[in-house]
Amino acid sequence: MAPSAGHGLCMIHPDTILHNGRIHTVDAKDRVAEAVAIRGDTILAVGSSKDMLDLAGPGTRKVDLDGRAAVPGFFDGHPHMDGVGIRFLKPSFDGAKSIDDVLAVLEREVAQRKRGEWIVCNPIASEPEAFAFPAALREGRWPDRTDLDKVAPDNPVYIEPPGLIAPGFAIANSAAIRLAGITAATEVPAGVEIDLDDKGQPTGIFRDFNFPKVMPDTYGTIRGKRALFPMIPAMDQAYMNRAVEAGMHAFNRAGVTAIYEGHGIPKPQQIAYVDLWQRRKLSVRTYFVVAFPQPFFLDTGKGQRLIDETALYAAGEGFGDDLLRFGGLGYSFDSATAIGACLMREPYVGARGYAWTGVQHTPDEAFLDGLFRAARANLRVQVQCAGGGAIDKVLAMFETIDREIPILGKRWAIEHCQFPTAENMATCRRLGVVATTTTNFLWNYDSVYLRSFGERMAADAVPLRDWIDGGVMISQSTDGRPYDPIFTLWQSLARKGGVTGHTFGLPRQKITRNEALRMATYNAAYAAFWEHRTGSIEPGKLADIAILSQDIMVIDEDRIPETKVLTTLLGGKPVHDSGLF
Repeated sequence: MAPSAGHGLCMIHPDTILHNGRIHTVDAKDRVAEAVAIRGDTILAVGSSKDMLDLAGPGTRKVDLDGRAAVPGFFDGHPHMDGVGIRFLKPSFDGAKSIDDVLAVLEREVAQRKRGEWIVCNPIASEPEAFAFPAALREGRWPDRTDLDKVAPDNPVYIEPPGLIAPGFAIANSAAIRLAGITAATEVPAGVEIDLDDKGQPTGIFRDFNFPKVMPDTYGTIRGKRALFPMIPAMDQAYMNRAVEAGMHAFNRAGVTAIYEGHGIPKPQQIAYVDLWQRRKLSVRTYFVVAFPQPFFLDTGKGQRLIDETALYAAGEGFGDDLLRFGGLGYSFDSATAIGACLMREPYVGARGYAWTGVQHTPDEAFLDGLFRAARANLRVQVQCAGGGAIDKVLAMFETIDREIPILGKRWAIEHCQFPTAENMATCRRLGVVATTTTNFLWNYDSVYLRSFGERMAADAVPLRDWIDGGVMISQSTDGRPYDPIFTLWQSLARKGGVTGHTFGLPRQKITRNEALRMATYNAAYAAFWEHRTGSIEPGKLADIAILSQDIMVIDEDRIPETKVLTTLLGGKPVHDSGLF
């Protein structure tokens, strides 16, 4: 590949040259180069090692990649970076094989806490491993309050349920149950069950079939009439700031240089990102959509105030710089496929074992009115619509709005969108709608997909091949579980279930590695209106690059998840490095 740059190139010496590598550029032709020259935060030129080294000046750093691969920094189209960070801050039971392993974690926590201080923990296991519990524990059962009391008699302990498993199991010790005033006679919210022992007393085990969970989960606790543990300390702003920073550093290590958080970011997370930006510590480029709370659809006064406020700084393509941008409003239309509650076209088997069509959060008329209000304020709209019935309704609303307020070119977006039809895809192409999705759902919740929808329908869930062939800009994402984009790239190709090992929809939904890499880089940049600044390794773009331990584009497919990120460059500067720099 010949070097590409403007006139006078030879007079401009790069600060850094990466050479002797395989640089997967993700340019329009998916070209592979040997080297890249960087000046400041920008890519100066891309080409052969000889051509790039010829540009070197006396102060140029030359980094020999020794044949290693480099790709554009990964751009996660829906990451939950804050949720990833929260999990790092709480006690975890990763790898627990017995109740004694669980108690050992708690015992260490008790030794570091004051007497009476709450200990709130991550779930005993996360998806997909959680589906094997409690049978995966040596005792074949969940720990109960009497177990937890052995190591934490004086500290209230609460173990969260996985947010996207139905039922999700939460566990509390006796101190927590006493503080909450929970007895066998406690009235529980719909979808929650209190486990009782032979004497009719609470065992400390709770089952929650809801989404969002009524039992406190990752983001804290429900307060008010539905609450069971309202006294669990609320997550304050300082905690959220720490969580976002912890998630950011994890993403640096994973090679993620940018995120598009379209699910809708509430104010505490907004403040945390702005705090990092103000302190010049933000090391993941972030485009986030402001959350539109569900109750605001029915309280139009509050809804309109949020729309008016957001339009002041987040209208059109958004407002901000190359590190942090705010843009548009994020909505949720239906519930989660993972718990068998998305809105489908036909009845299916839900989490409670009976047939239904799923959950729609807001009536059609109110939802359409809310979207119209956003459109009139020139706010870009993103809607979470998982099931086929939800996709149909949301896209029909987009078409209705488009007849009055054209949306082509405004990059309205739908998220998750696991069960689209060819007609849905044609609508997206016609209106310029961007889709963000993740094949991680198939890995984490394969048993749910097979049980709820059957093998035939599940085969075409998250149909990446169809999206691409339909001419729709489709962005891959991790959804934060797991947050490793290399694993997700592999899952884009393999489409395997983490519990059953089932393969979904191959070879019909098979995509190429170039397509998978593009969805994890350039396409997500497009969703954030940043495709002219990042998402590929080309002259003039920001030098956001991930250097890998092996070449994910040529190694055996099953070895892709073994790949490590050696160095992550953000604007040419390492934000993660294992020794190359």
